[in-house]
Order: sequence, then C-alpha cells, then structure tokens
Amino acid sequence: MSEWTGDWISFERLIDSHDPAIERAWTESEAAMRGRRSAFSLMLPFFGGSMRRFWRWACRTTCRANRHVPIAGWHIEPLEYGENAGNGFALEWRSDESTVIGRYAYQLDHMIDRGLEGKPCYVFHADSAPDGSPFRVLIAMDPMPARAELDEGGLLSHLHFQYGSSEAALLRGPDKGAAARLRHRMWYPTMCSADGDLLAQCNIIRALHHLPAWERLPDD
Repeated sequence: MSEWTGDWISFERLIDSHDPAIERAWTESEAAMRGRRSAFSLMLPFFGGSMRRFWRWACRTTCRANRHVPIAGWHIEPLEYGENAGNGFALEWRSDESTVIGRYAYQLDHMIDRGLEGKPCYVFHADSAPDGSPFRVLIAMDPMPARAELDEGGLLSHLHFQYGSSEAALLRGPDKGAAARLRHRMWYPTMCSADGDLLAQCNIIRALHHLPAWERLPDD
C-alpha cells in the first residue's frame, strides 16, 4: 500500500482552477477534442460543447449520501495496528486543505474483477465509520503510474474511486463477489498525487485528452 500513502488532491480542483496555465491546458484540450472524432467528442453536445463541463459531471465528488460537501483531498497513512495492517490504511477525507471531515481505518475486504475503467478494483471497509456514513465503503483502482515515475518525466500518479454508506449503494450483483458490478458506471471521482507541481497538473489534463506533455509552463 506504499503507493497510496501521502497527500492527494481532487481532480475537481484542476477542473475548477483559474490558474492561467491550467486554463490554457483546458483550452487546448477542448480544441483538440472538437477537432477529433472520439467517444469524448460524441458526448460534447450533451455538455454544451465543453469537455471541462463533462469532466465536472463525471468526476464530481459529491454523491447521494454526501450531497453538499465536495471532497478536496485525502491524506493517507499506513495502519499501525490490527492483524492485517498491511492490507489497509488510515484515510482523512478533507473538504479543503485544512478541514478534515472524517478519518477512518480502511481494510481491504475483497476485490471486484471489473470496476472503474473495467479494471480490477479494491473494496475497502471502514468499520469505525458510523452507520449511515458515506465513508464506510471505498472502491478504488490502483494508483497509476507509480509516484516515482513523475521524477523520471512521467505523469502525475492518480486514481479513480467511489465511496458510499454500503456495498449495496455502490455495487449490484453477487454479494461480496468478484463478479459484482458498479451501479454508477459513469461516476469517476479522481484523486491526483499532491506531489506534483503546476506543470505536472497541466500535463495530466493534457494527457487525458491525448495531447503531448509540456516540457515547461507556457510563457503567457
């Protein structure tokens, strides 16, 4: 679980950012999608021609069980207790950089074989979260790429996840089975490693739209 530990920021923060460099990354990404026929371009008319608006919808961090408090980031530490401490972590849910709205110990319960992006996903339980808490169950992909790749010119590590008050709220199909499927297949809350600088954040936006990475930030 070493790739999970540390600080993470929500991709929503990059969607809503007004930093000039991030604005330019979005502008060029939008233009690229309009000029290229793809699954993304086919969806543009439903979102006013805006990829940014599409991602704001797909990557929203609020949900039915948590309608009013967007998730700004996570802080994750290794578990220091329990029989299976290596199969979990302590996760702080943050509504901004300094406000913690929940901190729970998560243990891996099982995996599903086709989750977000159709890939295997972990199903974690936080038994210490109160009944009805939206943070009792977390479904997540492996972080990708490895954090170390950023120092070698790679992309910022990121992961997709879903969360809810129970497995039934998130999954359908066999109870606790690998064959269970996501109820909300188009919901893609996303966390990005907070290790990256502004250039790395711009390049994750560009990579999402199949644009080459910038070697440095634009001058204007």
